[in-house]
Amino acid sequence: MSRKSKSDDKTVKLKTIVPDPVITPLPDAPKVKTKLAKPAVAVTQGDVVKKPEFIDRAVEKSGVKKRDAKPAIEAALAVLAEALVKGEELNLALMGKLRVLKSKDLGEGAQVLTLKLRTMKDGAWQGVGTPPVPGKVGG
Repeated sequence: MSRKSKSDDKTVKLKTIVPDPVITPLPDAPKVKTKLAKPAVAVTQGDVVKKPEFIDRAVEKSGVKKRDAKPAIEAALAVLAEALVKGEELNLALMGKLRVLKSKDLGEGAQVLTLKLRTMKDGAWQGVGTPPVPGKVGG
């Protein structure tokens, strides 16, 4: 038996060819204007508004009798607190979008929640009263 010599071998070696990358420009997309937001500024601490004053302000703004408004406002505050403790995001007209950034359990059911509130756009207050003054609690 004879062995084939290497020169009789009909194996073809192929060279790998890597094509140059083709860069195609994106189709003409509408140009997006970038909004430059102002940097955050420190807000001076305003007065503390407690529940009785909060209810009085709401009654004054709505014109509803206090005995009718108080249970509804207290129920709304309870629902708001429950949603935040559960970590739910709230999107409330006239107030804005509210969500929990951090939560810390203090024990015995108490928690500290760090919240983010994105306020409404200009004009959302129309027909509801006077817009709040930025940096002033209670409008």
